[in-house]
Amino acid sequence: MFNFNQHVYLLVTKGRAKATELISNEYAEISLPSSTHPRTLMGNFHKTEEAFKKIISKVAPKSFFKLSPVIYLHLFDEVEGDYTDIEVRAFKEAALGAGGRDVFMVNSRRTLTKEQLLGRVFVELEYA
Repeated sequence: MFNFNQHVYLLVTKGRAKATELISNEYAEISLPSSTHPRTLMGNFHKTEEAFKKIISKVAPKSFFKLSPVIYLHLFDEVEGDYTDIEVRAFKEAALGAGGRDVFMVNSRRTLTKEQLLGRVFVELEYA
């Protein structure tokens, strides 16, 4: 049977982004120079969005028969003072702008398994 859904786990660390398509297990890693600012992971919104587009298209290419991917965005590095509401919203907007159908912000200090992500057994990073 043909699967129309795509689910992408996007793990962001300082200077890197790793994406895994959870159904097909396609994997890609990309340099993210816009995330090397000392106090935040997002130094430049437009460059971050472009990098997200590039990596998402590698693991979940657009197709006439497939829906836009659901993205599980995991900001893995701890930053001084934690993430502000603006930073969380900026990352979510960048992932939506990169082609995500829906974006879930993962709040965890450990990487999550495919089962945890697809079953949505995680705490979501909230913003006001």
